[in-house]
Amino acid sequence: MKTLNLSIRRRILSLLALIGLFGCQSNPVSSPNTPQFNHVYLHVSDMDRSLDFYTSAFDLEVTKHIKKLKRTSEDGQTLEQEINLALLKFPGHYFGLEIGETLDSLPNNTRASYAHVGIEVEDIESASERIIKAGGLSTRPITQVETESIQAKTAFFTGPDGETIELMQIISGSF
Repeated sequence: MKTLNLSIRRRILSLLALIGLFGCQSNPVSSPNTPQFNHVYLHVSDMDRSLDFYTSAFDLEVTKHIKKLKRTSEDGQTLEQEINLALLKFPGHYFGLEIGETLDSLPNNTRASYAHVGIEVEDIESASERIIKAGGLSTRPITQVETESIQAKTAFFTGPDGETIELMQIISGSF
């Protein structure tokens, strides 16, 4: 394996520090009463290589490996798609690293790798209104998503510096 340059190593360590910082709480039994960080999403070019790296280098555990996603819009239209997505966590932690294989991701970090920060909320409609009121821009309206073991409502927004924020309201299952 090629040696990672210092800049990439620093980014990975910063990401893992965030996961460690926000992952110190145990997984709540029900939806949170207030918003809380849920995950950071990272584009990867090779899922198997990335899973091997993160589980070997940092003892992260794969909590879910998702291959299919069903997205239903508010008007009832449904889209099913094949994906390659994995959720990783430190043992006993709630905050997770979500990695998704993206064909246009480049392993030399010439493309931004971090895609979004996920925030879990109890009421996605109210939380969406609050983001818009604060100046955020909606980039994907509220939709219901389903995998084999999770049902959630999600919505995506852009923050003041162009960062992407995903709101998610868990309906059933756990992330």
